[in-house]
Amino acid sequence: MKKDKKEYLYWGKSASTYDAATAYVVGEGTQQETKAWLLNQLQETEDVLELGCGTGQFSEAVAQKVRHLTATEAASEMLDVAKGRLSPFANVIVQVEDCYRTTFPDGTFDVVFLGNVIHILGQPMRALSESRRVLKPGGRILVADATSCGMPLWSKLAMGIRYLKKFGLPPRENRIVGPGDVARWLEAAGFQVEESRLIQKETNVVCAKGRKQT
Repeated sequence: MKKDKKEYLYWGKSASTYDAATAYVVGEGTQQETKAWLLNQLQETEDVLELGCGTGQFSEAVAQKVRHLTATEAASEMLDVAKGRLSPFANVIVQVEDCYRTTFPDGTFDVVFLGNVIHILGQPMRALSESRRVLKPGGRILVADATSCGMPLWSKLAMGIRYLKKFGLPPRENRIVGPGDVARWLEAAGFQVEESRLIQKETNVVCAKGRKQT
């Protein structure tokens, strides 16, 4: 099953302005808090796969913490930006991959990370099942997704207006996810959920982690 081309063409056209636009929409404090949560989950000895790395915003932080990072993306424009950003890191490979069906063998990675990916996918369960396949026994999945879940109405409206100004109308696949949604998806994909909660700063982020069940 190939990822719907429209799912990544929408984001690819925003590659050159994506970093500034996302900081404007979700807030720099939110981004920093999310990165801090992510880095706290990782160890220096781990091999990590990132699905949907975009311009490499999270990848750059991860690369400084882990043994090896394979950063993947379907949108070629995003991938070009990520390659430039990550070129200083000898422990990073950047390549095109379909998050619904990657080219990696079973049981390759210690950790799979999806940052701001799940809520924009038409078939999130397929991506989570593929993540489970490529994880080693006992491997971990980490999910961080921007959301308006749990925010006051006026804050939701303001966030929506900022999004429209920078990205235009969202694709039909976009959805608002909460900790309960992500936890249910992880469990259904064969993970034991160890955490699923909201980071609450300027805007909110669902942060979740699960462990591959054998």
